[in-house]
Amino acid sequence: MNTSTKIMTRDTSATTAAVARPWALWAAVAVATVTAVLHTFVQAAPTLDALMAGDAAADARQGLRMMWHGMSAIAWSYPVVLVLLRHRPAAVTRPALGCVALLNGSQAVMYVATGLVGHGMSGLLSLPEWVLHAAVAVLAWQARPARPPGRPAPRARRGAGRLVLLWIAIAFSTFMAAFHTVYGTFDSWPAALLDSDTALDPKLTLYAMWLFSCVLFWTVPLTVVWALRARTGAGRLLLVYVAALVTALAVSWTVTKALGIAPDLPPTGPVSLGLLAALTVLSARPRSRRRTDGRNAEGPSGAA
Repeated sequence: MNTSTKIMTRDTSATTAAVARPWALWAAVAVATVTAVLHTFVQAAPTLDALMAGDAAADARQGLRMMWHGMSAIAWSYPVVLVLLRHRPAAVTRPALGCVALLNGSQAVMYVATGLVGHGMSGLLSLPEWVLHAAVAVLAWQARPARPPGRPAPRARRGAGRLVLLWIAIAFSTFMAAFHTVYGTFDSWPAALLDSDTALDPKLTLYAMWLFSCVLFWTVPLTVVWALRARTGAGRLLLVYVAALVTALAVSWTVTKALGIAPDLPPTGPVSLGLLAALTVLSARPRSRRRTDGRNAEGPSGAA
């Protein structure tokens, strides 16, 4: 009886929600919300007006405008996911907060690098967005709980079909990330942007946005590979989250095509992005089965 009680106590403590510094979590929510508001309602009009007034190719202007709106949805995902994490188990909260921190940190780095190349040291002031993303990254990282004590719960096994989907997801997401980074950066929309007469500050902001999108695409295969050995709950949440970020771009592309404001964009974009998101979600482990009668799965052996 005592052994069974100890087993149940250990399992309960391993799944208790924990945030190392609640104030850091709520501060990250506040700063992320301010960042999303600025990106969506303050920066959008002047940046996109300058983009559309430039002489870049039509598909480049339409594509970068579409991406801006998709990135606005991604910016809003940060405060939403941070709020949802406040009552999740520590085993899930820790890697999810780490993902939010790394995404925002990479955005800050892209803004800093682009501003320095475009303006030198004064670029730190010409593209001030990096400060907000850096603050979210630091606060989210500070809010991470400690690693849960004890051994992780047994991971649910993937069937043969899920294993096939897993390797297809890794191969397809890696190809998409490489294609987006290499061809997209050097031979597509951002290259046309750099060659255009678009005003410098909006041009740099849009280019930093593109560089972050490359990081976002590489996040997908890296998360799938990480989820191979991660706890089931944590792996599922992060795979669903990165799939949602990709879906935001797919929806933005679909809407702009449906409204007829981006006639030069190819219709294959939403299909490939939707396939990438679907494969990412399907590559997750199945949910672990838990008993609902209040007894631990190891109860009989523990009682013995």
